[in-house]
Amino acid sequence: MNSNRYCYFLNHSNRAPNIPLDMIAYHFYAWSESRTCPLAYEALFEQLETVTFEVEQIEEIRKRLSPETRTTIDELGVILPDDNTPGVLQFPLIFWNAPGALYAYSWVKLSQQSIDVVGQSRPELSDLQLQPQYPSVSMVNGTTGAGTPKYWTSKLLIDTAEIDSDQAMRTLTSDVNRKYVFSQAFIRKNGRRWMLIVNKRFANVDVFLPGATGGKLQVVNEASGFGPAIITELSLSRITLTCFAVAVVHVPLMDVNI
Repeated sequence: MNSNRYCYFLNHSNRAPNIPLDMIAYHFYAWSESRTCPLAYEALFEQLETVTFEVEQIEEIRKRLSPETRTTIDELGVILPDDNTPGVLQFPLIFWNAPGALYAYSWVKLSQQSIDVVGQSRPELSDLQLQPQYPSVSMVNGTTGAGTPKYWTSKLLIDTAEIDSDQAMRTLTSDVNRKYVFSQAFIRKNGRRWMLIVNKRFANVDVFLPGATGGKLQVVNEASGFGPAIITELSLSRITLTCFAVAVVHVPLMDVNI
């Protein structure tokens, strides 16, 4: 990271007097070494760890030089190898779930850095007869216009989170290093609780949620495809998250641990 560019841009002495600096924006695109191997998509989440450290450094500069300026990471996505090469092999459908899961993971991690806006890249297309630039980045199916799991993950978070009032809670998990599963619990003003759970692996993962029986599960996964999150009433406290699944669990009014 070149910190000098941020120092220069955020230093008000480098601009005309009385010119406000309302917001800064920057992008993050993860990449995979393989276009077609789903196991390689796991590396996307590791790249975010590096980015969050760089974001922390940028935020320190912003708070020092221009604390009134807000931050948006307005393009967050994944670009696969050879994405604009004619005749390149098509990536498998499970790919769409990987950047969806990455976005859900990023949404929490970057919010913890007090980032104001985390925007996903990107909606397409005005003309479905045209191939999108960087097909792996699109939030919609380039043939039908239906939302990909990237789109439905964004909608799930928008419909679930009450940004101005939900509070993130300390969340404990037996996956101490969160190598396989990321989880974050939230509580509303009315005491209702919900939890975001992200499977970061190309493998099924069983999650045990004591006290979740009687709650509601919404999940974007391979089975939901180009449709909205699948909704299930929880008759057990154990759920199975398929590869790169994103789940929201609405917990009954009782204590819960993961």
